[in-house]
Amino acid sequence: MALYGQEYIYKFISDISIFLIFIIFTYLFAWISKRLINMSMKSGNPLIVARIKQYASILIWTIGIILGVRQLGLSTDILILLMGLIGLALIVSAVHVLQNSVSRSFLNLNIQYKVGDMISIKTFSGKVIEITGLNTVLLDKEGRLIAVPNVEFIKDVWIKHKSVSEGYEITIPVVISKAFDTVKFEKELLGSIKELSKHLKKEPSIITSKTSEKTIQLSLILNLIDPEKKSIISAQVKEIIDKLIPEFAERAEKKKKETEIKEIKEISNG
Repeated sequence: MALYGQEYIYKFISDISIFLIFIIFTYLFAWISKRLINMSMKSGNPLIVARIKQYASILIWTIGIILGVRQLGLSTDILILLMGLIGLALIVSAVHVLQNSVSRSFLNLNIQYKVGDMISIKTFSGKVIEITGLNTVLLDKEGRLIAVPNVEFIKDVWIKHKSVSEGYEITIPVVISKAFDTVKFEKELLGSIKELSKHLKKEPSIITSKTSEKTIQLSLILNLIDPEKKSIISAQVKEIIDKLIPEFAERAEKKKKETEIKEIKEISNG
């Protein structure tokens, strides 16, 4: 009887050990899959990449847990059913993202609208300032940003406006570090392009179109008198921007060092 009990304990410990080995290998496979997806989809839409990593991880963990549970001699029928329901729920939750991503690809191939165009769709109207993998961002006359899902441009009627009396608008993206003094940067940028005012029908303006953990994306909006000078004006403005950014980077670095020195002095004096 004692021998039987020992065999049972040994078998139980053996099964548990094998189950834990399955879990460890599952963790390693899930980690490797995330790394591989990151490497192979560096230029992909971050949201879609995150979704793919999430689904790959869930699939790997599902297979690993099912194999581990079977090793323990337990029934996996209910577990497979639950995993199937969870998978179905994830697919349903991803429909919106996939619809807009596929719609964006279709728009690239078949529809001619771009950043800077004036468009209307449903009750919304404005200038296109950004086109992402999920939506198209419009700036309306009141200065409000409107994000329209890309799938709406496939499902609904939209209008591209041609403006003659208001000049020809172009939008130049400017990406700066969050360490920059944004207000001063915008002021100096607008001051630096004053020499181009003879080519502009309206005063230039700048809006913040996107922010991330480390950067801010600004949109410089210019209204040209002559559309044919677009490439010349754009080149001149980009040259000005390329000079300003290093200057502000140097200022930000200098300010950072001064702050660090000040903090060290305060600690020493304290």
